[in-house]
Amino acid sequence: MTESAAPLRRLVRLLWRAVRAVVFVVGLVTIVLAGAGAWGLHRLARQPVTLPAHFVLTLDLEDAPPDVAAPPALLARATGEHPTLEQTIAAIDRAATDPRVRGIDILLGGGCCGLTTAEELHDALSRFRAVSHRQVVARAMSFDGAGGLGAYVVATAANRIELSDAGDFGVTGLALESPFAADLLKMAGVEAQFAHIGKYKTYPELFTRSGPSAAATEMMNSLAGSLYDSALAPIAARLKRTPDQVKTLLDQAPFSAGQAKQDGLVDTVLPLSAQVAHVHGLHVRLAQYIAAMRSAPAGAPKVALIVAHGDINAPDAPGRSSGIDPARLAHEIAVAVADPSIRAIVLRLDTPGGTVTGSAMVGAEVAHAASVHKPLIVSMGAFDASGGYWISSHGAVLVADPATLTGSIGVLGGKFSFGGLLARLGVSVSAASRGANALFDSAATPWTPAQLASLQGQLDLDYQKFVGWVAAGRRMSPAQVNAVGQGRVWTGAQARSRGLVDRLGGYHEAFMTVRAALHLPASARLDIVSGNTQPGLGVLITSLARRASPLRVAELPEPLRGLLVLTRLHRLSMIPVELR
Repeated sequence: MTESAAPLRRLVRLLWRAVRAVVFVVGLVTIVLAGAGAWGLHRLARQPVTLPAHFVLTLDLEDAPPDVAAPPALLARATGEHPTLEQTIAAIDRAATDPRVRGIDILLGGGCCGLTTAEELHDALSRFRAVSHRQVVARAMSFDGAGGLGAYVVATAANRIELSDAGDFGVTGLALESPFAADLLKMAGVEAQFAHIGKYKTYPELFTRSGPSAAATEMMNSLAGSLYDSALAPIAARLKRTPDQVKTLLDQAPFSAGQAKQDGLVDTVLPLSAQVAHVHGLHVRLAQYIAAMRSAPAGAPKVALIVAHGDINAPDAPGRSSGIDPARLAHEIAVAVADPSIRAIVLRLDTPGGTVTGSAMVGAEVAHAASVHKPLIVSMGAFDASGGYWISSHGAVLVADPATLTGSIGVLGGKFSFGGLLARLGVSVSAASRGANALFDSAATPWTPAQLASLQGQLDLDYQKFVGWVAAGRRMSPAQVNAVGQGRVWTGAQARSRGLVDRLGGYHEAFMTVRAALHLPASARLDIVSGNTQPGLGVLITSLARRASPLRVAELPEPLRGLLVLTRLHRLSMIPVELR
């Protein structure tokens, strides 16, 4: 280092430390202020909320209600501005017997909804109409985009569907697309090596083939057909047509707003400036109504609701800001099982799977609940597959939406080797190793045939464990599980007919199942409490600092930066087929 360069380097290091310090302090102040604000809002939210004597309940469904409250959870709970799906369903059901509620006004947008959420909302609104005999009006700017089909499924529960004349009806069907990147990876110098157990465990094909295998094509077509049939059922019921007639009609879409009205798909087309609810009266937002809802009466049976979604991480991967922490989830279940005041548990899972070890850790706690005769009802979200099904299989009752993607009883493992790409970028990798398999997890060195054979043998053992675990939980023989396993993904409707789930429905059906398990009448009030724990302030600060500091990846060349994201897949041994 020259004398002139040394002071410059010291100055750069000093400036970098100053920037990191500023980022950390700003983050810390932000968290403290957010916490103080949340505490103040929490105190404010505890004040009684007064509602009008009569009002129309307004549901803003431009974005789908989440299963899990967005962080900070305390702030979300305090303001009530972001009701969860469970809170939304419960509020609609409560409104059905509330004489103050004169009707429901729904605002729909392109962000609403996936099919499972849409079907839960549709069923709740249908129950409201059946019990209360009051009006439900659904309004939309348009029905198109990724959420168009789901939004229209929700709308079909309404007495009246309004569409803006500036919008259109773009519900054209349902498609599941899978990108195959083998040729791209080859051009980039990346080698994808995967092994799997199960004819239908076809996820690796996205990286190892240029197109789908016959098994993947069979499964995807089966899923698309089942999902579309599920979506068409409420549409056909509202239009008083057969599903085949609805298919023929939608095959001609997209339609203008006027054509959609002429075909009976919507009831009214209004100018944007004139689009107003036809349920007259004072309007109360859903969040306000939830804040004013009376708590369960004293002595009501207490039920713990535990919600988990995302990939199932490994137990030895603490501090991850996304996905399911199996140690934490297992602890939450164990606490609820051990609490004598908790009469039952509803475990809501929305996961495509994850690690074998993480799934087994949580699954053991679910099995323990059964061993001590505490009812644990599994409610499946959009996904409850592979590692998620490992967890669920020992639940007392498994409840799935008809459009839930579940099953995927199979295992896979693999990795990406970036040696070729690194060489093209002018990077050579040298390793001093001891042990024949010391470079087994290296991202620069591909597996040898012997190492691939070793992985295949381990996966075979994992599959046998998986099949045996499911067989014990579902009271099936291993042969029966293998027949519906092999990595195949099923919809909830398909899974029920094959003995993989017990009932079809969402949160409502799960809590009705709890009432039956506790020998309570269907109308009995339950005291539903959250069984989820919240991360402490230290975890939030650590997470913020971790996100603020790693700038090295951003400085890598664009091709390498994008492909490095794929390396995380070698840690995942249980992932279902990707559905897009």
